[in-house]
Amino acid sequence: MSLFKKLFAKISRNDISTLDLLELESILIEADLGAGVAKKIIENSKSRKNEDFLESVKRTLTESLSNKSREISYDSEKPTVILIVGVNGTGKTTSAAKLANYLKNENRKVMIAAADTFRAAAVAQIQTWGERLGIPVVFGNDGADPAAVAFDAAKRSVTEKFDYLIIDTAGRLHTKDNLMAELEKVKRVVEKIIPVNEVLFVLDGTT
Repeated sequence: MSLFKKLFAKISRNDISTLDLLELESILIEADLGAGVAKKIIENSKSRKNEDFLESVKRTLTESLSNKSREISYDSEKPTVILIVGVNGTGKTTSAAKLANYLKNENRKVMIAAADTFRAAAVAQIQTWGERLGIPVVFGNDGADPAAVAFDAAKRSVTEKFDYLIIDTAGRLHTKDNLMAELEKVKRVVEKIIPVNEVLFVLDGTT
């Protein structure tokens, strides 16, 4: 059951003034909102009527997210490297393409490294995006070492004076030690050439 369905099911049965606010706070924390945000939502909603509660939750979440926005790093002397990470199926490759397109529209010279060499369609997908957007994509052979692909892209981005290098990586869980070690290797070998400026974690919007 989604967060808002749980909240609506809880508040629709009782008057808001009689609700167990601690239980509502627990629902919010279980949804991974964090204790601070959950407490803020409850405090903001104590004096509200039933019909205002969900709107109060949405408004507080929007404000919390809006306050976290910031500019993407940029270095005029060398390429800015952005590493895209996350679990399987969250839209990392599409996010990499959208970010690349955004930066291109800001008149930046952008390159993408297709370092997701596990998923069969990943390289083809990012190549298709690259062709549509007019953005070069560095890739290897099937089953290539992701770190090698990223390393080659890093060298090219410096030699050809790109503004940004976006590295698309394979999905992985933090509990898979071998895959996490591989991700560390990608970062390590790239940093032999240039620093990794940003690590962007892509997650599902319902997480």
